[in-house]
Amino acid sequence: MLITSSRKPSAKTRKLCKLLSRFIACKRITRGKMGMLKLREFTQSGPLIVVGEYHGNPGELSFYDGSRKLLFSLRFVDWYSQIIDSYRFSDVKPMLIGQGEIAEAFEFFFQFKRIESDKMDKFTFRSILIVIEGKDIYFMGSGKCLFSLSIKGFKKY
Repeated sequence: MLITSSRKPSAKTRKLCKLLSRFIACKRITRGKMGMLKLREFTQSGPLIVVGEYHGNPGELSFYDGSRKLLFSLRFVDWYSQIIDSYRFSDVKPMLIGQGEIAEAFEFFFQFKRIESDKMDKFTFRSILIVIEGKDIYFMGSGKCLFSLSIKGFKKY
């Protein structure tokens, strides 16, 4: 799996790419002038996530399968991040908590284990979770929210 940005990304977009790649433990590259065909060489026919911009801020996540078919996209209006440069991410795959279309799309794309929200209190302090609640997605580690996205739109292709 690979995460990249749209062309000429802002500093905020590069930061979100870095956070996402560290959180889900995947490779990240700066796209530059690379087209989608050139990106295929880097992904080795694996999935791809492209972080798009809106007025200089990250505003969209597009999820592609190994054949470069767009599966779904998320538009978000706001994202929030704690200062997590000192947070040590483990190589453990995150677990997914949530219901609905977005949770199903994430489960299919990432192949993360999805669990019931009522079992959330049984996780260890070191658990890494993606919690989807309505129009918000929380990326959690060590019992606190590391960063989150406020979803504006979801489109399945």
